[in-house]
Amino acid sequence: MNLPSGKRIFILILMLPVFILFFLLLVSGPFRAFLHAYGIVLVTKFDNNSTIENEKKVILSLKDIIQNHSDYSMRAFNRTVISYKVRKTSETTHSFFVIYKTDGTYNTLSYSATGKLATSKGAWAMDTEGDISSYTDYSEGNNRWDVEEYITKNGINTLLTINNVLAKTQSDIKYFFRAKVNKNDKYDNCNTAVLETLSENN
Repeated sequence: MNLPSGKRIFILILMLPVFILFFLLLVSGPFRAFLHAYGIVLVTKFDNNSTIENEKKVILSLKDIIQNHSDYSMRAFNRTVISYKVRKTSETTHSFFVIYKTDGTYNTLSYSATGKLATSKGAWAMDTEGDISSYTDYSEGNNRWDVEEYITKNGINTLLTINNVLAKTQSDIKYFFRAKVNKNDKYDNCNTAVLETLSENN
């Protein structure tokens, strides 16, 4: 049905607050946090409960690294949460460690969400699909995940960094999807967890 131009303008004016509200929702922190959480859920193919349970094995592996820390070195990276061409923002960036052994093998280590809400339980995980895939591509010259290394002056101190991670596993910290605006010791996300545990060599 064709409406007179005056009525169309009147309807558009009435709809304007709805459009403004929708726009504010799209750019709001909670909505962006939901998108970030949903993106992680889409690309994470392991069961959340399994991730929590598997953290016990991760802790044992990290304790073994401490006992033989001279055989290991570490680097830290960030990437987009998915491999598609998305702009890297605080909501689409994921950080992870790579732990290298002298025999040429390596493992990835990162702090992962274990739920779909803005806050959830978190767990440290090794060799997650996204971390391995992104680092493998990066190493082979295909940087579709937009991987970047965190540059340190003297390299990462493996012993101190792993000890810091183990301390985090024994805390009551929860996963918070958005990047922290203000310092809050009750929450971490994949980015803050890496940056706060990373300890450089003197």
